[in-house]
Amino acid sequence: MSEVVDVLVVGAGMSGLIAARALMPTCSVVVVDKGRGLGGRLATRRIGDAVFDHGAQFFTADGPAFAALVASWVSSGVAEPWFDQLPESNTAPTPVRDQPGGRVRYRGVPAMTTLAKALADGLDARRATTVTSVSVVDGQWQARLASGAAIRAGALVLSSPVPQSLALLDAGAVALAKADRSALERVAYDPCLAVLAPLDGPSGLADPGAKRFDGTTLAWLADNQLKGISPVPAVTLHGSPEFSRVHWDEPDAVIVDALLGVAGLASAAVAGETQVMRWRYAKPSVIHDRPVLLAADLPPLVFAGDGFGGPRVEGAALSGWAAAAALVAPTD
Repeated sequence: MSEVVDVLVVGAGMSGLIAARALMPTCSVVVVDKGRGLGGRLATRRIGDAVFDHGAQFFTADGPAFAALVASWVSSGVAEPWFDQLPESNTAPTPVRDQPGGRVRYRGVPAMTTLAKALADGLDARRATTVTSVSVVDGQWQARLASGAAIRAGALVLSSPVPQSLALLDAGAVALAKADRSALERVAYDPCLAVLAPLDGPSGLADPGAKRFDGTTLAWLADNQLKGISPVPAVTLHGSPEFSRVHWDEPDAVIVDALLGVAGLASAAVAGETQVMRWRYAKPSVIHDRPVLLAADLPPLVFAGDGFGGPRVEGAALSGWAAAAALVAPTD
């Protein structure tokens, strides 16, 4: 027997969790994610005593809806301002300077993954649950799980990166309308290779412990101890899209040496194990022109995520709210 719910959400990143929370008061909702943790790129990892935010590094709040949510996070102690401008530096490569009077960048407290945990509170959100296919059975959606179980749902929200969502539909032999398929295939993403490195001493970064780079190798460097996440020195480095594409299949040691070298952190300063995280769909480079896509000629199916709402945490949240609204009033 299949489990039956009103709405199944695939993907427990910002969009999926926001959509599920918006729908929860009026229908039964299950969220599934193949990862061991919730939050997608709201990701935090520990290596020994060192703690790293290794996906999304911060978030901003421009619109009133997301600003209200951020205010509630700050009030409850799960988020706080981190910085509004980064200091100038003469080190090479040249850091990208923020505009005067820059926007406030917020961080999760104690780390970015805390935001996902707060959003998931009270939800039926299931980690380490891999969907292998979705298909239409008797007018409903059926998701097959790697465990062999199945979940039936009247409506489906696919908030994973678009290529992964399309692969699930293809595995279930679901034919999208030609215009929908074409629109979805235009959404594109940049990859990111992230290096997590514990250090045996200070990184040398000034407060607030972050630096953006305008180069072909290194895009971002953050000191997680200065950020307030790690009790010991620990840096996160993000490779540029160009570097990440070229070196995607390189051994971890090659990637670590390259990024640490450009950052000016000699490998001798590394204390213990380093890790390389591979974000294949780190940031959308081509975005759909609407915050969601409601599929035609199928049981209710909404595609959501930062590939629709925009390449920031706020954009993903706006897409999640739009996904819930599309299911409540699909003709709007």
